[in-house]
Amino acid sequence: MLWRGRTFDPQSSQQALSYAVFRLRRETRNVFLLHHIKALDYALIARHLGLSVNDVQAHLADALFEISRTVDLIERVRPPSKLSKAEHPDV
Repeated sequence: MLWRGRTFDPQSSQQALSYAVFRLRRETRNVFLLHHIKALDYALIARHLGLSVNDVQAHLADALFEISRTVDLIERVRPPSKLSKAEHPDV
């Protein structure tokens, strides 16, 4: 169990990404979500959070780095999936 008492499915890319976003520092996560989910530009995010545009850019760079690093780690330690024969037929 990795977060909020829920079971984490390492086979789910969506859960891996959600977990990676959840792990970000609060301010970095807020900047990331405002940019990627709410589609706000840097200036609007800066005004909304009381940051400079340079701070917003730095938080986004940190977010992308940390998300990438976390997802990569999950994928490296992920157990192999059990695919059906239909997905990998014998040749």
